[in-house]
Amino acid sequence: MIIVLLVVITLITYFGGVYVRNRHTANWIRVIGDVLIVGVLALMVANDTYHFGMQPKTQTSTMAMTSVNRSSKMPMLLYQSLGTSGKNKVYLYKTSSTAKVQHTNPEQTSDQIIRTNAQARLVSQKKVWSYKNGFYRTLFGISGNEGEHIQTTNKFFVPQNWAILSNKQAKKLARNLRNPQMQKQLTQQVQHKLLVTLQKQPTMTKAQQRVLAAKYQRQAVEKLAQ
Repeated sequence: MIIVLLVVITLITYFGGVYVRNRHTANWIRVIGDVLIVGVLALMVANDTYHFGMQPKTQTSTMAMTSVNRSSKMPMLLYQSLGTSGKNKVYLYKTSSTAKVQHTNPEQTSDQIIRTNAQARLVSQKKVWSYKNGFYRTLFGISGNEGEHIQTTNKFFVPQNWAILSNKQAKKLARNLRNPQMQKQLTQQVQHKLLVTLQKQPTMTKAQQRVLAAKYQRQAVEKLAQ
C-alpha cells in the first residue's frame, strides 16, 4: 500500500507542478508533494530498519523429547561445544525415537537446561516481529518483514536420570562401559550413595527412592565420562 501511496503522491506532484497554469498553486503542490514524498520514504526506512508499526510477538511450542542415543537405560542430551571457551553449545535432540536428530543454532537461540521429575520435553519460545494492527499491516505488508525472527529461547526440561554430555564425553563413556568392571563399579557407587541417604532419611517413599536412584546414576555416569 505504501508503494502505491508513494507513486500516487509522486504523480500528483509532477503533474500538478507541470500542468497547473497558476504558478503559485503549482509551486505549493510541488512543495507539499515533496514533503509528503520525503515523509513516505522516511516511514519506509523506519519500518525496514527500526520496525516502525510492529511489535515483538512470542510463539510458544512444546515438544516431547527422546534420548539421542539408543540406550533406554542411559538416556542422554548431547551437545557440541563451539570455540575454545566452551560457552557456545549446539544441543542435539530428538522429538521421537524415529525422528532425525535436530540441533539448536547458538547464533539465534538462547538455551536453558531445567531438571525435572516429569517427562523430557522442549519448550521453544520464538520471538518474531508482528504488525500492531491491520492498518500497519496494510500499509507496510509489501515489505515482507512480518514474522522476522528476533530470538528463540529453548528450555530443555531434562529428567533426573538423563546425562548431559558432550559428543566427546559420550564416546569416552561408551568406551568405559565396555569394561564389565567399570559397569560393576558404577552400580556399586549408586547403591552405596542410595543406602547412605536411606540411613539418613528412612521415611523416603519408593517413588522418592526411584527419583534419587536415577539422579545418582546420572551423576555417576557423568563422572565416568569426564
